[in-house]
Amino acid sequence: MKLIEFLLDTKMYVVTIFELIAAIAGIWYLRRTCNSGLEIKFFVYYLVLIVFLELYGYLPIWAYLENYEILSFYKDSLFRRNVWWANGINIITTLCISWIFIKSLSNHAIQQKFQWLLISYVLFSFLSFSTFGEYFHAYDPYVSILGVFIIMIAVGFYYFQILNSDKILNFYGDLRFYISVGIVLWALCIIPLNIYSKFFNIQNPLYMELDRIVLRYSNIFLYSVYAIGFYMDYRSGKQNSNVLID
Repeated sequence: MKLIEFLLDTKMYVVTIFELIAAIAGIWYLRRTCNSGLEIKFFVYYLVLIVFLELYGYLPIWAYLENYEILSFYKDSLFRRNVWWANGINIITTLCISWIFIKSLSNHAIQQKFQWLLISYVLFSFLSFSTFGEYFHAYDPYVSILGVFIIMIAVGFYYFQILNSDKILNFYGDLRFYISVGIVLWALCIIPLNIYSKFFNIQNPLYMELDRIVLRYSNIFLYSVYAIGFYMDYRSGKQNSNVLID
């Protein structure tokens, strides 16, 4: 089957495996803990959504590889490329990840300002997609880069807060810490790709290969850190419970 050959050649399935591991780790974490905040639950749901979207993304690729002899409805459809859900997931990622850190802040004034910032980001995204962007045909670097900067600001406030509190003594047992490490290092790899995304075309095969390699290993790192974070947070919570019992 051409799809299997394509996946083996591009190694796309490797990232999907790590996404699945992170989602399973999140589900396991929710089943093991009783005091998970709503934002953490939504983060786990977000990871499950990523897995489903990745699996769905194989369908239009399969149709294309088979010259639309199967799944022929993709041929002239706006959904024949996976760009549309990649653009959409950028917005969802920004909202979900930012919310995790915003909810941890004790300063309610900053929380409210961040909420307005996220609303403004969503409005800007819709404006960008409906005017100079191409939601179904091209990645929108403006939406992606702005989303990354918003996440970085939220992470910065989170770090500032734990540095000025007793949480610094047990930072390695906080899921948010692992999410922040994963997303910050991932962003440092992804931002250059977003800036030069216009070069991602068949006229630049070397850049396309570089883009795939960087994206693959940055995603493997990201979802590995997420999975580790779920375990470390659970273990830390269990140890604290044992201390209280003793």
